[in-house]
Amino acid sequence: MRVTDRSAPLADTPRVQKIHPMLRQLLSAVLPTVLPAVIAVASLSTSVAFAHDDDGKIRDRQRPFRGPAWFEGKSGNGGVAGGGFDSVGIQLKSWLPLNTLSAGAQNGNSCWVWVSPAGREYAIIGLYDGTAWVEVTNPSAATLKSFQAGPASLWRDVRTHQNFCYAASEGGSGIQVFDMSQLDALGTTTLVRTVNTPNGTSAATHTLAIDNDSGYLYRAGGGGNGLRMYSLADPSNPTYVGAWTPFYVHEAQVKTYTSGPYAGKQIAFCYSGLNNGWVSPAVRIVDVTNKAAPVLLSTTTYPGARYCHQGWLDDRGRYIYINDELDEGDTVSVTTTIVMDVSNLTAPVVVGTFTNGNAAVGHNIYVKGGRLYQANYRSGVRIFDLGFSQTSPPEVAWFDTYPADDNANFNGLWNIWPYFPSGTVIGSDIERGLFVWREILRGDINSDGSVNSAVLGFLLTSCGASVGPADLDGDGSVGSADLGILLSAWRS
Repeated sequence: MRVTDRSAPLADTPRVQKIHPMLRQLLSAVLPTVLPAVIAVASLSTSVAFAHDDDGKIRDRQRPFRGPAWFEGKSGNGGVAGGGFDSVGIQLKSWLPLNTLSAGAQNGNSCWVWVSPAGREYAIIGLYDGTAWVEVTNPSAATLKSFQAGPASLWRDVRTHQNFCYAASEGGSGIQVFDMSQLDALGTTTLVRTVNTPNGTSAATHTLAIDNDSGYLYRAGGGGNGLRMYSLADPSNPTYVGAWTPFYVHEAQVKTYTSGPYAGKQIAFCYSGLNNGWVSPAVRIVDVTNKAAPVLLSTTTYPGARYCHQGWLDDRGRYIYINDELDEGDTVSVTTTIVMDVSNLTAPVVVGTFTNGNAAVGHNIYVKGGRLYQANYRSGVRIFDLGFSQTSPPEVAWFDTYPADDNANFNGLWNIWPYFPSGTVIGSDIERGLFVWREILRGDINSDGSVNSAVLGFLLTSCGASVGPADLDGDGSVGSADLGILLSAWRS
């Protein structure tokens, strides 16, 4: 069962259906392509509308879904199990549509998280008109706690360091700094200041990155910029310390190496190019240890490169997994992830690609342990098992937040974040707001949310049984095949 798609093309609405058939046929052909762009340009500020020339999220823009919040097990959900979305291996706990987060939220964008010193868990979601904090300590009862207005923008990015949250957007104004120390006690956040240094720099920002280990914040993009760097020695007051500007940087991940040949180095993996990323798209690895004099270590592209969008390191720092936001439907026909070996930062090597056979556009990727998590616009969350293969992992779970189709358009899931200590996973959707999930772990025989030694003991004592939860492959017996499944899903 699927939810009603309230984001249908405007030409299909009852009012348009009453128009003369010939005119209605013309509108049906023209409106889905033209009207979203007209609305976007009219409703966004000039800096927002033209943040990316012919950006797909403007071209494909649709009206947001409006409706009540959905909570697992709550009466009044209309009896719709799982919110009515198709899924495998992922369980919906809460769903907060945009209108439940802010009355002015015309779209959702990125998301991040914060865990308070007391261990309470919060999802932070960027919206068209600002930033919202939602407590998800009980994932089945997600609760809006705070909202802070920001410049109107289709794009907004958020990051956290200690008790502070940083939000920036293509709408300008620089970096908003929020104090989150009263979220637990009072459910409030405080805008401490807005930072836009040095003088004369573009007030726009496309994305943010923070290296929590070294305590530096990085502004990527905005006004054609590369990286602008800020010290968080005083986390309430980011201090500008340098920039790397030869190339536009769309996204970045910055890692402080603690061992090996790069020990002590702060390395930025920049997803970048010229002309706002459209020309010479590539992964550029930059040593940013000396903020006054960053050093480009390497430039590596890949077959079929169109727009090098974002990527993420595996936990060991050997591979990065890259998504190209414009290759699907152009140089490739299915969602394609590029795998690059970066064990030698001066000479990375593309070692392959993998796909799930889906047509959707890949957008954001993260790695946690043996799992790779993707937010792939119209096909939603896609989870791959790196324990099986690091260069060609199989897809093992998914949750589709865009019911209509899986086409290569720019609607649906923008971002995903899987790093809560509890195992909760969140996702931010352009039209449908905030999703809160838990993975259903294959091999979680005793349903305690983990696959560990207790589960192994349960399976071993069940060997030879003909039925029961330890029969993971469903072949009518418990044996070595089930043990293999359990070990491949091992997660304490």
